[in-house]
Amino acid sequence: MNNTPRLLALLVLSLSLLAASPASAADPDATLRLVRGGDSVTLDPARAFDSGSTLVTGQICEGLVRMKGGGLHVEPALAESWTVSPDGREWTFRIRKGVSFHDGTPMNAKAAAISIMRQVDPAHPYHLPGMFTAKSLFEHVAGAEALDDSTLRIRLTRASASLLLSLASAQAAILSPAALAKWGADIASHPVGTGPFMLVEWRRGDSITLARNLDHWDGAPRLERLVIRTILDAGTRFSEFQARRADALAGIPSSDLPLLEKMPGTQLLSVAGLNIAYLAINTRRGQFRKPGVRRAVLLALNREALTRLVYGASGYPASFLLPPSLMDIGFVADDIGVRGNLPQARKLLEREGLAEGFPATLQVMDIPRPYLPEPRRMAQAISQALASIGIRVRVVTVPWARYVSQAAKGEHDFCLTGWSFDSPRPHGFLRYKLGWDSPGNYSNWNNERFQALLNNAEASRDEGERSQMFREALRLVAAEAPAVPLAHVRDTLALRDGVKGVILQPTGAAIRFDKAYWE
Repeated sequence: MNNTPRLLALLVLSLSLLAASPASAADPDATLRLVRGGDSVTLDPARAFDSGSTLVTGQICEGLVRMKGGGLHVEPALAESWTVSPDGREWTFRIRKGVSFHDGTPMNAKAAAISIMRQVDPAHPYHLPGMFTAKSLFEHVAGAEALDDSTLRIRLTRASASLLLSLASAQAAILSPAALAKWGADIASHPVGTGPFMLVEWRRGDSITLARNLDHWDGAPRLERLVIRTILDAGTRFSEFQARRADALAGIPSSDLPLLEKMPGTQLLSVAGLNIAYLAINTRRGQFRKPGVRRAVLLALNREALTRLVYGASGYPASFLLPPSLMDIGFVADDIGVRGNLPQARKLLEREGLAEGFPATLQVMDIPRPYLPEPRRMAQAISQALASIGIRVRVVTVPWARYVSQAAKGEHDFCLTGWSFDSPRPHGFLRYKLGWDSPGNYSNWNNERFQALLNNAEASRDEGERSQMFREALRLVAAEAPAVPLAHVRDTLALRDGVKGVILQPTGAAIRFDKAYWE
């Protein structure tokens, strides 16, 4: 990328800033304008599979519990407290009193039960297609019922070590029952929650405007409005921020970080994100049915070189299919990673009778994701790397609006994808991305031993035992190679110097604006 024009503009801007300041900085209750690289797909949290959607639903809706600001541990939200039965199969939540949804409907135990059961029960009147996250979040939930207005009971088919983490996920947020009854499937465009902000307008492909909830149980936000704009082109996003037509910038390519670090009046927030970018290999298609061919792909990719090229200093190579941040909560898997080995990759293809190589397709999205800020560049780098062992890759770019449904069809050989974890749940990610009956399994991989390990780990209350089972599951992934881990990225947000109180969460590429203000 030629950065000369930007550097010249930056010099001019630095001289002018001495006499200028953002108009909004003078008002402690002003609007904050965020620009990002892609629009939300849905604003129904139960169907929000992407960080572009959960970024917004997380401002509007809340769950029984939430992740602590900037951390990986659970704290109370709409539930003040909870108890669990000795066998771990019954959880009782005490609902916070005096909370209302944005439409005035009381938030109570019955409302919470409805939002849970619409995901769990396919026969529920508010159940909708696309609630695939329930397979990993609520797969062991047998039922949820209100004992009274302030008491919710959740019954499980088996003990679950990660139920609280599931309930802290963006998809477990609670919606107004009145809004569900009114809007039906259109709740995706008219979400009504209890969160610190309320939806004012969604101009698809352009912007989402939110207004503060003055009655929020945790205190009204100081920001009056939050405007989230979508600008697909990274250069245009940068220019908008540079020209001070935006107060916050997300979806930052690594090549722009040095410029932002030098930009006057700018601060950078950064956190080791709970995320991963990886290459899904379709195990039900052509030559990739053979584990040896998939292993050759894994060994042909130099993840250190790919990370340096695509992420620069903002990323680090992935050794296995879970973020290293999970080690902070007791999970360790430091001996499972597989390093690149080009000669060995060629030998594996020769052994399969494919020394001359073969053609393949690689599906890639058209917009940046938090785990993959430059998807096309990564796809091209992978294509070049695989050409060295004779695999001739054709890159196919698919618009994000239909990327997930296209990937689920399984018509690709490779699929460049990833995930930003909503909560630190190894089981949830591995189940959703590699579980046989999950629509997120773009590898179409089916391994009974892998599934059994996940189920047993989820039921175990022994942290050491759980860790060992996850390690074994990851060893199976490394041996069978249905997916190639590529990189993790530090989530970075650029802000005007006058903006304070923004919290960049390590989970789900989430940003909390509920305590943000202009200084």
